[in-house]
Amino acid sequence: MSASWRSWLSEDAAAAIRLAAERAHPNETGGVLVGVHSAGRPWITQAIELTTSHPRPRFYEPPKGSRQAAVRRAARHDRRLGYLGEWHSHPIDVPPSLTDIDTVKLLAATGDCPRPVLLIARRTANGYALDARQWSGRSLRQLRVVCAGPLPTGERPAGGTRLTRRSHA
Repeated sequence: MSASWRSWLSEDAAAAIRLAAERAHPNETGGVLVGVHSAGRPWITQAIELTTSHPRPRFYEPPKGSRQAAVRRAARHDRRLGYLGEWHSHPIDVPPSLTDIDTVKLLAATGDCPRPVLLIARRTANGYALDARQWSGRSLRQLRVVCAGPLPTGERPAGGTRLTRRSHA
């Protein structure tokens, strides 16, 4: 895996995903990934759960219109935040399905995020493991996830890396 294929993920977002997956088990749950791009890489600061009224063990689909509304709410609290991709749980330890791959392709083609992240919480013997991938334009590429804290309060994090806002989904 190339070092350039990595993402930062806040501890709060990782904890939110794992907690939501545990609560929903044996059904799938999911939502949106919100954050910024820093040095050209996604920095996921929030994982917002979008609960469905019809939870199922082998399928998750967010309620219509909920993705955009969640991103707008997050951006109201911090104007730097924007849509970075999707997350959902798999109640068993399996990689992205063909449906997952097709969904990411569609999001890339029709949304404001040409390289969305797909993060799957896969149930293992030790709880939920996080499997992050990013659309390259041709395929889903594995991401090395680096644990990070929240965004700094100023416009630039330590080291002067520029933060760029992602568009709304």
